[in-house]
Amino acid sequence: MNAPLLDVQNITVAYGRHSPVLKEISLSVNAGDVVGLVGMNGAGKSTLMSSISGALKPSSGRILFEGADIAGKGTAALARKGIVVLPEGHRVIRPLTVDENLQISTMLLRPAEVRKRLSEVRDLIYELFPVLLERRNQLAGLLSGGEQQMLSVSRAIVQNPKLLLLDEPSLGLAPLIIDRIYQSLGALRERGMAMLIVEQNSERVARACSRLIVLRDGCISIEGIPETLTGAVLNKAYFG
Repeated sequence: MNAPLLDVQNITVAYGRHSPVLKEISLSVNAGDVVGLVGMNGAGKSTLMSSISGALKPSSGRILFEGADIAGKGTAALARKGIVVLPEGHRVIRPLTVDENLQISTMLLRPAEVRKRLSEVRDLIYELFPVLLERRNQLAGLLSGGEQQMLSVSRAIVQNPKLLLLDEPSLGLAPLIIDRIYQSLGALRERGMAMLIVEQNSERVARACSRLIVLRDGCISIEGIPETLTGAVLNKAYFG
């Protein structure tokens, strides 16, 4: 069996002398896998995402990506390795146009690679989000919230991630926009992109992922395929 793309091994995270926020968490994401991470506010989802993304170093345990320990390496260093983070909220550069936002997302590439990469992904992005083609010369700050989230996803795609970390991608969006965002994630999954998705909307992420993990009080309360984690089973995992 091949080793996981991402392998989180017994990590604990504590802030100062306070009780641990995460307690010996272990999880894995295989190449092409989509894992949903859900739980109540305060369960530790954001702390776990920050640890995996390199923004926060665990107190103990290891985080391996393609077999190398990446704990605490920083988000920029991990982006160069192929881990791209889509943070909560609409992360666009408002004074720049849609097309300029896509161009600036290539800044980790060598200059000779920029044009090739944009040529490779523009058709895909505009196929997933046709409205961005219509707005390509419009300032990102003038887009609607849903359109800004589409652009945020597109900026992540430009970076060609091996693993895409998404923090609350449906937060504050209308149902039709949520459907469009998740349709795009489904298309990326079909192309083999691995994803770890943190969501409040457990029903929506369950329909998109191959495995669902529920966090409660800093621990994994249950993990399995979404079809088995419904109704009373999911309710108990959330509330005990």
